[in-house]
Amino acid sequence: MRTLTNTLLFNMFTSYMTGSELMSEDLPAAYDDFANQLAELSQDEDRMKLLRRLNYTKIELSFMQQTCNVMEGGRHILYDVFISKTLSLLETEIEITKDYFRHHAGDTSMKMEIHRQGNKRKSTLRWNGTDNDLIELVAALMAAGVVDCAEGKKLTVVDVIRVFEDAFNLKINALYTKRGKVFDRCTVSTPFIDSIRKSYIKMLDGRLA
Repeated sequence: MRTLTNTLLFNMFTSYMTGSELMSEDLPAAYDDFANQLAELSQDEDRMKLLRRLNYTKIELSFMQQTCNVMEGGRHILYDVFISKTLSLLETEIEITKDYFRHHAGDTSMKMEIHRQGNKRKSTLRWNGTDNDLIELVAALMAAGVVDCAEGKKLTVVDVIRVFEDAFNLKINALYTKRGKVFDRCTVSTPFIDSIRKSYIKMLDGRLA
């Protein structure tokens, strides 16, 4: 778990934090070596293990940065810059790994079993409508105010569509372009909602017949 913190770059950051001898001229090479090691891990390691390792490393580096930020003396701008760069690199890799989970959950070539998450099974639901149908539905739910975030976060249509993608095991390509086309309709503005309304009424009529 400590592989990424047992590197020359982290040793240099630790020396900076503790006020030991600095070797700022070696920072670029140490950073490149860290980035290369990170790239190798991204290719070879179990994805869940990698995500844990990345987050662990980010936590360690964040605390280092906080400690350095309150130092009364001995600050070095180049060290501060490389600590920030390394944090950004870790955050980018974390997002890439999360995105991989989002869009490859059903990929049989994955090394880890992700069909179970805690006590929850991977969804077996399937969306039989079009991408535009789903975008229209989500936009209508958002407009009606019936969907929000339990954490109080302000949601966008895209945020909610991503959740529906997970629920239905699909990926909408060119999402922003398709969303724009749905919102810019010049004729019938809600064809999908109109159709499901008719289907619902027909179902009710059948039950009452």
